[in-house]
Amino acid sequence: MMRPPLSSPLHSLALAVITLLVGATGAHASERPATWAQPVDTSFNLYRLSPTLYRSALPEARNLPLLEQLGMRTVLSLIKTDDKVWTNGTPLRTLSVPTHADRVDDADVIRVLNLLQSAQQQGPVLLHCKHGRDRTGLFAAMYRTVVQGWSREDALQEMVEGGFGNQDDMADAIRYVRNADIEAIRQAMSEGRCSPSPVSLCHLRELLSSLAAPTVFD
Repeated sequence: MMRPPLSSPLHSLALAVITLLVGATGAHASERPATWAQPVDTSFNLYRLSPTLYRSALPEARNLPLLEQLGMRTVLSLIKTDDKVWTNGTPLRTLSVPTHADRVDDADVIRVLNLLQSAQQQGPVLLHCKHGRDRTGLFAAMYRTVVQGWSREDALQEMVEGGFGNQDDMADAIRYVRNADIEAIRQAMSEGRCSPSPVSLCHLRELLSSLAAPTVFD
């Protein structure tokens, strides 16, 4: 079968369709709200939430040059995998708070948010889990609401529509953010409490730790 000449109506129609598709894609990309996390390297789901806070999937050693270029100082992991496997030999400080999105509680959120705020005083911080969508999405949304003052609806919209992954894989994170008492968490943080609940396990751990501390007599 002979191909139609390049100047044929069929070819012109094909070019028009391609132009429309490319234009639609470009328009869609340009419609991303400037306040949302901005893509840096989607090969490992790396996005910038603010000048000093980034989110991603589990990085690899090959990603180190980019992280160095971004001035990264601290990496906070939400999974059990030891970040020293890929950060070995670098000045990156590593923090670890292993979590599961279906078992996150308010104390976990307060702990992570406190660490993020403290670490950012030293420079840019990378928050990551394995895929950069469920656990990372949960804590990023809570950072948006509790720390940055976003509405719950805006934080959820960014989580679901921000291009971080399939919404079905974020069900646990979405459920937590929808039900979280944002103001109670913010109040607990401002008062230096580890949880809004007075009967949280973190309070018990703090009590046991204080009892185990040696008594110093003058």
